[in-house]
Amino acid sequence: MKPLIATISAILLGVAALQAAHASPSAGQKLHQQHCVACHAQGFGQQGSEIYTREDRRVNSLGSLIAQVNMCKNNLGLAWFDEEVGQMVEYLNQQYYHFD
Repeated sequence: MKPLIATISAILLGVAALQAAHASPSAGQKLHQQHCVACHAQGFGQQGSEIYTREDRRVNSLGSLIAQVNMCKNNLGLAWFDEEVGQMVEYLNQQYYHFD
């Protein structure tokens, strides 16, 4: 059962990565302003960008970025479609991470 779950997870991450490649970073920026800045700014300065740029950050690949955005979306109870997750991933990747 575990190999099946791992395979399904890898496929879903791949699909999300493909969607992120065609997403709108400006739409992602708007989603970021609406849903992320309030929490990420707490304890991290006015803009909160330190959470994305610190040396011990959790995100170190495009796949982990997609997983982190999905985790935050679920923790906040946001009813985002895959397109919106892709927009957020594209914005964060262009703004902070620069993964290929």
